Amino acid sequence: MRRNFHEDFAREEVPPPSARSTGLVFAGVAAIVGVFFWDSLTVLGACLGLSALLAMVSWLRPALLEPVNRLWFRFSLLLYRIVNPIVMLLMYAVAIVPTGLAMQLLRDPLRAKRPRDASSYWIERAAEATPESSMKNQF
Repeated sequence: MRRNFHEDFAREEVPPPSARSTGLVFAGVAAIVGVFFWDSLTVLGACLGLSALLAMVSWLRPALLEPVNRLWFRFSLLLYRIVNPIVMLLMYAVAIVPTGLAMQLLRDPLRAKRPRDASSYWIERAAEATPESSMKNQF
């Protein structure tokens, strides 16, 4: 159903990442978790061992990580559907709404508030602006 729009609003199928890159990311996260828990040798050894195992599988047999890759990709799409609207709402509530309220209270850039003594919204032109120069080269 394509209308006469410049943008294409059709939903595109997002391709999943490769199983190798997902395995390497998991290996890196396991190594970082192990480094954070360096006080406990059990946790450090388990995390670094898991990191090494994931890195080897990622390089040698990435097809073994394909089910994990699909599961992780679906989880990421679910997180996208939940977190994205929340983040956008927070950005709107924290940045846009206070800015709009402050502008309404402190400024009147559109001159919507007419002075009480004025009979119209008309803005008088300055005397030095001549009609010949005011309308040249508009675009």
